[in-house]
Amino acid sequence: MTKTPQQETKPQGSRRELRKQAFREKIMQAAIQLFEEVGCDETTLEDICKKAGVSRPTFYSYYPTKQDLIQAMAEKLWLNVAEELTSEFMGETESPRLYVVSFIALIRREFSKYNQLERDLIRHSMSAGASESSNMNILHGLTELFAGVYQQGFTAGDISDRYPIDFLAEMTMASISTVMMNWAIDEQYPIDKRLDQLADYIPRLLELN
Repeated sequence: MTKTPQQETKPQGSRRELRKQAFREKIMQAAIQLFEEVGCDETTLEDICKKAGVSRPTFYSYYPTKQDLIQAMAEKLWLNVAEELTSEFMGETESPRLYVVSFIALIRREFSKYNQLERDLIRHSMSAGASESSNMNILHGLTELFAGVYQQGFTAGDISDRYPIDFLAEMTMASISTVMMNWAIDEQYPIDKRLDQLADYIPRLLELN
């Protein structure tokens, strides 16, 4: 039976998208390894292309600049992982307090796994060359995740109505962001102590029952 043009085009399009995704992931994984080994600043585009086995034109077809790659990496490391955590939580009947504790544990795990990389990503997000829109996407995305969890908690009676849900979510991310930025710029910052304090402070701030 002869395939119609539509039948032929769809698989080709799917293969093309899969190939693009594979190249994008290949470049990002090469960059992650190099950034963790020698740091973001010391890693050049040539280093990334050589490690990934791609040409500079191929790199530019996926990431216009090195900074765009760094921003995409930050989104992948935080939004994707946080969304998975939130998806699991929303399917259960756990309390918002447990979600906060789990999120803090996620931060601790990511910092342990990508220590130098995380520092560099945060520092680059604070630099003059960072994309404000991308940083806002990450911050907004994480704030929305907390807002969804808090709304579920409010409906279940686990959160008081003293403050609006969106305000609580914003203040939560403000506290977490401050700790993360201080850790990124201060090698001696007591991150474990601060994360423990956050796990206690945020639930109290939100007046969780």
